[in-house]
Amino acid sequence: MMVMKIKNKLAKFPFLIMVISLGLFYTSCENEFAVDKISLSSAPPVITSVSEAREDIAVQQGVVENIYYIRGENLGSVTSIQYNGFEAGFNPVFVSENFIISKIPEGAPYISDTNTLRLETLNGVASYDFSLLALEEFTEEIIDGKSAVIVHGGDFTDVNRVLFVSGTEETGDLVEREATIMSVSQTQVTAEVPAGVVQAFIYVFTSRGAVIQSASYGFNYPLFTDEVSPGWEIGGWDGDNALSSARALGSTSIERYATANWGGLTFTPGNESEDLIWKDYRTVSFQIYSANSSTKRLKVAWNDFSNAEFFITLVPNQWTKFVLPMSGFYPAGAAPEKITRIDFQMAAEDGDSGPYLYYLDQFGFIQ
Repeated sequence: MMVMKIKNKLAKFPFLIMVISLGLFYTSCENEFAVDKISLSSAPPVITSVSEAREDIAVQQGVVENIYYIRGENLGSVTSIQYNGFEAGFNPVFVSENFIISKIPEGAPYISDTNTLRLETLNGVASYDFSLLALEEFTEEIIDGKSAVIVHGGDFTDVNRVLFVSGTEETGDLVEREATIMSVSQTQVTAEVPAGVVQAFIYVFTSRGAVIQSASYGFNYPLFTDEVSPGWEIGGWDGDNALSSARALGSTSIERYATANWGGLTFTPGNESEDLIWKDYRTVSFQIYSANSSTKRLKVAWNDFSNAEFFITLVPNQWTKFVLPMSGFYPAGAAPEKITRIDFQMAAEDGDSGPYLYYLDQFGFIQ
């Protein structure tokens, strides 16, 4: 898993990946590209293997935007590299008779009947069985009474393992939880969320050697999932709060019944709660079900309404997931050190005066 953690961090910096990959390559194989172009073979090309660059392990499936080593024979006069018919391009500096460094480009189709890496040289064409893997997003549902994630993307045909990973070896809190796979199709993987998961990254493995990782699942600092976070309290004004069996996930949500416009639902920390430090988190996420007959607005406010106004729109009769960047609430340098209060205030502003009803679930912060 150490290699995968490094891979996750580097995945955000594709140029850095290329620099590191090429640096590692030159360190161990600096003579691969020392080819006299005049002596290039006139025989047709042959692909013998494709390896993921960071670990140099042969695979039969590649992840979109990752870098791979193509090995074979008579490759030096390459004119085209295509993944499922999509032109990848290449740098002639990193081409030899037996070795090519290639990046699978964004836009390469990962849902395809072809599943072919096609390499063309001046002397012929080589094709290699090679499917692509990409992860677009994941959604959450209750399926047969179980909390489940549905991973969207493809090509998931050969998925054989899903793992929820939290913490790191460096901090001594690494935990890997195997998920039960509920169903697999070409475009979706459904897996049961393992017990005990609060926050984790979802890893999807295939039998063809590929592995891909999702964005963060869950929260580094949960405020409410099935109950309010220890030490925090729920209050409000112009209305009532209660726990409800209506939920986005888990078993309960917070039901908020507002008797008038501008009524608010409030979260405040107690003396025993862990400090919630603003700069420690990138996003705040929650899900809301609006039981109102028309679209309404809700204001999200921090620390006694000290931030600039920030409104969200509630769509009637459906759960909506909101993922809001912490940087969007205050001008740079103006955010508070600690979060000491969080409010959700009705702001319908459409001429009516309530009452209003909505449900709040899966509320927390992500680093």
